[in-house]
Amino acid sequence: MNLFISKFLRGKFSKVFAMSFLLCGTLLSTAQELTKDENIQTRQIQELLLKAPEKAYEKAIKLTYSSNQFARYCGEYYVANYFYTKSDYPKSKELLSALLKRIAKDPSLNSQENYKDLMGMCVNKLFYLYKNLGEYNQALILITTYNDKIPGDRYQQHFGILKVAMGDYANGIKLLKNDLRTFRHLRLGAAEKKEMKDKLLADRHNEIGEAYQKFYLQTRQNKYLDSADAYFNRAAKLMLRDYFQADLTQALLYMRKAKSAALKGNYANALLFYKKRKLYPEIHKNLRTVQVFDLGMADCYFHLKELDSSVFYSKQFIKNYQVTKVSTENLLIAYSLLSQSYSQQKNTEQAYTYAQMSLDLIKDMDKIKNKSLDFLHNYDILSVRKESDAVLERQHYFKKIMLCMAFILVIVILSFYTYYKRQKEKHKRFLVIIQRLKEVKHVNFIVPENPAEDSGSKIMDEELIQKIRSGLARLENKEAYLKSDFKLVFVAKKINTNTAYLSQYFNQVLQKSFSEYTQELRINFALQKLGNSPQFRNFTLQAIAQEIGYKDATTFVKVFKKQTGLSPSYYIDNLNKKDL
Repeated sequence: MNLFISKFLRGKFSKVFAMSFLLCGTLLSTAQELTKDENIQTRQIQELLLKAPEKAYEKAIKLTYSSNQFARYCGEYYVANYFYTKSDYPKSKELLSALLKRIAKDPSLNSQENYKDLMGMCVNKLFYLYKNLGEYNQALILITTYNDKIPGDRYQQHFGILKVAMGDYANGIKLLKNDLRTFRHLRLGAAEKKEMKDKLLADRHNEIGEAYQKFYLQTRQNKYLDSADAYFNRAAKLMLRDYFQADLTQALLYMRKAKSAALKGNYANALLFYKKRKLYPEIHKNLRTVQVFDLGMADCYFHLKELDSSVFYSKQFIKNYQVTKVSTENLLIAYSLLSQSYSQQKNTEQAYTYAQMSLDLIKDMDKIKNKSLDFLHNYDILSVRKESDAVLERQHYFKKIMLCMAFILVIVILSFYTYYKRQKEKHKRFLVIIQRLKEVKHVNFIVPENPAEDSGSKIMDEELIQKIRSGLARLENKEAYLKSDFKLVFVAKKINTNTAYLSQYFNQVLQKSFSEYTQELRINFALQKLGNSPQFRNFTLQAIAQEIGYKDATTFVKVFKKQTGLSPSYYIDNLNKKDL
C-alpha cells in the first residue's frame, strides 16, 4: 500500500514538475520578445539617432533598465550606436563587442531567433566600424566568425564592400548589386517605417556609386563615373521623396558630384560643388562628413595652386581625424597634400616632416592591407589552403613594391634635405666673405711681424726676414702676383735673395708654402674685383682665370673652391642677387 502511494505521488509530482517547467519556459520565451511599446521605442531610437542623437541616447539608456532582458540588450545596442554616430569608435567597439560576446556565450540566448537578429545587428555595426577604421582584416574575421548569424544578403554586402576596399571592384560591385536586388524585396519589420527602409536602400545605392568611382580610378573609363552618378541620384531621390534628412541628403549629393568632377580633372567645378556645404549647416552634426568636405576642398585648392587654402583644409581634416580616426587612406592623402604644398612654398622643413609622416603611415597601411588581401583572395574559392602559395607570392610582391617605394621616398627626402643643408652652409660662407671684404679693402695673408715663438723664425737672421718681408710687400703693392710667371725664382730675383732663403721664409715664418701664398693673393684679388665690378662678373671663367695669373679655368675653379669653399659661379650669382 505504501509502495503504491509512493509511486502515485511520484507520478503526480513528475507531471506537476513537467507542467511547471513548460509554463516557466513559455513565460521565459515570452519575456524575451519585445512588447509592442518596446518595439515602437526601438524604432523611435533608430530615427532619433539620425535626427537628434542626444534624445536617442536618453531613450536607449532608459531601455537598458527594462525588466525584459531582451529589451535591455537592445538598449545597450543603441547606446553603442549613439557613440558610433558621435564618432567615438573605441567606446562603440567596446560596448558592441561586450554585448556580442555575452550573447554568443549563452546557449539559452543565442539559439533564439530574436537574439540571433540582435547578434547580426551587432556584427553589422562592428563591421562598418572596422571598415571605417581601415581594419579590413578584423572586419573579415568578424563576419567569417559570425557568418551563421548574418542574413545571406548582408553577408554578400559585407564581402562586396571588402572586395571594393581592396581593389577587386568588378566582383565587389557584383556582390553589392546582388544584395541590392535582394534587399528591395524585403518586407517592413514590426513597427518599421518606410522611410527607414528607404534610408537603408539609399545607403546601398551610395555604396555602389562610390565603388564605381573607385573603379574609374583603376580603369579611367568614363562610363563608370556615369554609373556612379546614376546610383547617387537614385539614392538622393529615395531620401528626398520621403523628406527624410533632406538638407543632409542634398549636401551629400553635392559632395559625391564634386568627387566625380575632381576625378575627371575638373577641379574648379568640383570646388564649386564642395562650397555648397555653406548652405547646409546640418553636415556639422557629423564630423566624418565634414572631413570628406575638408579633404575634397584641400585637394581641389592644391590642383588650382591655391596652396594656403589647401594647407588650411588639410589641417582641418587632420584635426578632426584625431577625434574620428577615419580614415587611414584619407589621412595619407592629407599628409601628402601638406608635403607637396609646403614643398612648392619652399618650406622645406614642413615638407620633410609631412613626407616622413606619409612614409610611416604607408608602412602601417601595408601591414593591415597585406593581411586583408590573404582573406579576400581566398573568398572566391572559400579555401585558404588552395590559394595559399599564390596569395603569399602576391603578398611578397606587393610588400617589395611598397618597400621600394618607401626606400625611393626616403632617398628623395634625404637628398632634398642634404641639398638644402649644403645650400645653407654655402650661403653662410658667402656672407662671411662679403663681411670680410667690407671690413678690410686689402686682406694681407702674411702673418704679423712678430711670429710665435714656436714658429721656427729664429733660425733665420732677423735682418734677412725683414728684407724678404719688405720685398714681398713691394711686389704685392704692384700686384706682381697676377702675372703668370710669378714663381719662386722670379720673386727671389726681384727681392735680391736666393730661393733657399725664400722657401725657408715661407715655411718657417709664414708657415705656408709659396704656392699657398700665391693662391691666397690671387683669390683675394678676384673676390675684391668681383665684388666691386659688375662688369668683371660678366667675364667667362677662363677670362677671369687669365686676369689673375692662371692659364686655364679648371685650375682657377679648383683654387677658388679650396680658398673659399664656394664655386666661382655660385659666388658671382649671389653677388648679382645681392645687388638686385
